[in-house]
Amino acid sequence: MTYSAFLSILFISVCIISLIIAILVIKSNFKASVSRCFLALIISVNFWSAGLGIANIAPDVETCELWRRVSAVGWGTAYAIILHFILIFTGYITLLKKRWLYIILYLPAVISVLAFAIPNGLNPNTYQLIQTDFGWVNVAGIADYNIWDWIFLLYYVGYTVIGLVLILIWGIKSSDRNIKKQSRSLFLSFTAALVIASLTDMLLGNIFARLPQIAPIILIIPIVTIYRTIKNYNFIISESIGKMGSYIRIFLCVIIYVLLMFSQIVFSTGRITASSQVIQQPTALGIITQLQMIIVIYLVLKENILGYIAAILLNIVSIISSISFIIRTGTTSPLPGTISYIAAVLIVILINDYKKKTAANILKIDNQRLNLEESEKKLYYMAYYDSLTGIHNKDWFIDNLKRTIEIANNNKMLGIIFADMDSFKAVNDTMGHSAGDIVLQQISSRLSSCIRPGDAIARFGGDEFLIMISNLNSIEELYEITDKIMNKFKNPVLVQEKEHFVTTSLGVSVYPTDGLDSETLIKNADIAMYLAKNQGKNKCIYCSTDIKNDTIMKMKLTNNLYRALEKNELFLYFQPQVKADTKEITGFEALLRWNNDEYGIVTPNVFIPMAEQTGMIMPIGLWVLQTACEQLQSFQRLYNKNLTMSVNLSLEQLRDNDIVDKFSKIIKDTGVNINNIQVEITESIAFNEDTHVLERVKELKELGISVSIDDFGTGFSSLSRLKTFPIDLLKIDIDFVSGISSGSEKDMAIIKSIIQISENLKIDVLAEGVETEEQYEYLKDNGCGIIQGYYFYKPMAASDIERLLSYINS
Repeated sequence: MTYSAFLSILFISVCIISLIIAILVIKSNFKASVSRCFLALIISVNFWSAGLGIANIAPDVETCELWRRVSAVGWGTAYAIILHFILIFTGYITLLKKRWLYIILYLPAVISVLAFAIPNGLNPNTYQLIQTDFGWVNVAGIADYNIWDWIFLLYYVGYTVIGLVLILIWGIKSSDRNIKKQSRSLFLSFTAALVIASLTDMLLGNIFARLPQIAPIILIIPIVTIYRTIKNYNFIISESIGKMGSYIRIFLCVIIYVLLMFSQIVFSTGRITASSQVIQQPTALGIITQLQMIIVIYLVLKENILGYIAAILLNIVSIISSISFIIRTGTTSPLPGTISYIAAVLIVILINDYKKKTAANILKIDNQRLNLEESEKKLYYMAYYDSLTGIHNKDWFIDNLKRTIEIANNNKMLGIIFADMDSFKAVNDTMGHSAGDIVLQQISSRLSSCIRPGDAIARFGGDEFLIMISNLNSIEELYEITDKIMNKFKNPVLVQEKEHFVTTSLGVSVYPTDGLDSETLIKNADIAMYLAKNQGKNKCIYCSTDIKNDTIMKMKLTNNLYRALEKNELFLYFQPQVKADTKEITGFEALLRWNNDEYGIVTPNVFIPMAEQTGMIMPIGLWVLQTACEQLQSFQRLYNKNLTMSVNLSLEQLRDNDIVDKFSKIIKDTGVNINNIQVEITESIAFNEDTHVLERVKELKELGISVSIDDFGTGFSSLSRLKTFPIDLLKIDIDFVSGISSGSEKDMAIIKSIIQISENLKIDVLAEGVETEEQYEYLKDNGCGIIQGYYFYKPMAASDIERLLSYINS
């Protein structure tokens, strides 16, 4: 085999390997712009590599120049696409939104294609080609460079250096260790490709004129590095692509296959004479075809998705090559091979389908076996034990507590401890529910180690536990046990070799002081536990007279709420919403307040749940809408620009089948423009599975009212539900906004993601709770359109808003 043929084999192999990786990336996340840019890069590399591969073994200089021009389409555009690709994954999304950047970015590529790919007289002396042992070489040295060569050299070096600097800065700026590793790998691979390609193509290719340009072969280094980064870090795709197989084995198989394909071409064209052949031509072609089939079957059997894609691509290349040979030569001798390749494609598809079905059947059998075992365990433990932790369940605990109270008979004290984990949800969210189960098991073990013989522990549900301490001689004994429990949670929980600090809030009730029956004791312990959570968590609070009085106060407030509207105790505050770029007021959020004659100002987080539980949220909600609409009319008369009014809507209101008719009547009666009214629903409501909720929201939307989601990102966000709901605006929760000031990379990443998702779905974004200039600037720079918070305006009474609008208007 000649050196030129060997290089052409490598060129074609690079095309196939890069296409395999591109198909995998696109298949994993086609919608991502970075994936589509990566595909464009691979296409340009294929033009580059395939053109050089065919040009290198061309029979004459004219044919070589033709394929060199095809190759120029690839290398002329590749560096612009590489820089575009780097700009996307290093986070310059905002910059890429500017259309003028694309003109600057791709202008050198267009010039290069015009000068080197299209024969138009612009660059008459494009190539100076001679044939060497390694193939056709362009011998134009630096002294022979014209203006177009120098433009390309500046384009090539400049874009490559800029890309390397961006990758380096990306890694330096990030505090994420994974990103730093990705940055280092990509930087080293692109640097190695730059140095080696410059050495081979510029020095050995042009100055010494011995080697053809082999840059696309060198580019396989960063392409494979990107592949490994995808495999290890889910780089540029949204989810893991699973086990992909050995790229070294696949690469070798591709090279061998292409080598056999070249051998087949040699035999078919008769370049090996009959006297020099050990075996006859048809026999040799048949053996080569069978060897190729063995390779593709090996790939689909041994490797996973990459092997399957490689097998399909290799057969497609062979089919195209055979058909083109038949058309070009007019002979049907390759027809049996063509049919074999088509059969090989069918065999590969059948094998892959069989592997999938076999794996699914095995999984089904395993699941059935595990389900059977699990069912047996559940039947055994269901009556008295919690199947996850192995400790007693709630039903057993209550029965045991009743029996213990009967035995105690006011002669002994009993302690009931209600324990609830403070940060358990974070474990589930970050590590998954299986890790959460392990944490629960460790927590139950810690709690069990704190109790004495004769005491009892049970899992109440979720991450809540009940503990009964019996035969207490004094309250000090109970103090010692609760202190012991709190100390147990000072040490982290170890899951999957990672530490997680999970604290607990304890509520304690004592028999007979806090109740004479099991229900009252557990209820009072639960009340004390919730108070511990409200006071900052990681606390132990004993039920007391004050706590009971607070419960009585809430009962009174609930009763008073029925008269709040009648007594004019409810009123509205309005907080302006500001356009981020111009700082002008675009609308308001109506905020409900309650001034109770006995307890003074009652916060919404106290009385709104009461209103929902009592059904008072219905008349209160209608009063809020009517008052807000009337006030909007007053604001509009003072301000000569269009304003919106946003009111909060609860789940209970959306369950009212007549809510749309009631809203329509209020809006009509007040004369407000319906397009200026917006309803806010919380994320938990938006992603509620109740179909009636979605129906009510759609009806409000059809009425002309816009819909926004409040506190987005704090609940169980679902992109599918986000697509289903007719949403006009997302409100980024204050917790994420405050993370900007604290430098939280996660909060800022979540904010960027929410803004990006909203932009893609053509939904407006509002950030609430903006209190500092740093927060405002970050949000504005990242595309957040509307700002709400103390940085601009606090919630104000209607009279203050009117004075403000009058001042602005004047």
